Amino acid sequence: MPADRLRSALRDSTSPLHRSLDDVVGDFGSIQAYTTYARKTHRFRQAMECALLDDDESGWMLDRIAWLIAMDVADLGTNVLPKTETELSFDTSARRLGAFYVLEGSALGARLLLRRAEAIGTNADFGARHLARQASDPMRWRSFLNVLENLPEDKHEAALAAARDTFSLALSIYSETADEFA
Repeated sequence: MPADRLRSALRDSTSPLHRSLDDVVGDFGSIQAYTTYARKTHRFRQAMECALLDDDESGWMLDRIAWLIAMDVADLGTNVLPKTETELSFDTSARRLGAFYVLEGSALGARLLLRRAEAIGTNADFGARHLARQASDPMRWRSFLNVLENLPEDKHEAALAAARDTFSLALSIYSETADEFA
């Protein structure tokens, strides 16, 4: 599969999960809804950043933002949710790139989410640091795609599986109810 087809295959393979995640996250028209979003985002990013902790040969470095989200949650007057453990393994470059596809793709949506967050009273210095950070580098996605395009064809299936796994983890976290956080 040519490299540009890998991006299309990733999009197609994860599309149902992505739509479900967008539906669960929804719009945050209030500070309470945004606070819930930020707490769940921290829970997800912390799990992913821990799972992707080891340095590797994938050619891409994760922009670690869980610490910024923790600051945002504190700004909002609450605490982060308990850490979630994941059994996901990102032990190959292909699997890591599949996970990065989801995480880097979320930065594209961060621009829209930042505008929504600003409309309810947060900003780059209060409550929406992580969104501002993700939205700050418009060339990062293109740079990531350049790395992704170098993934050998025999490794594409592993990247696809990891992207689906990453979306599934996000969907499970964002679908949690308050009584599941204990």
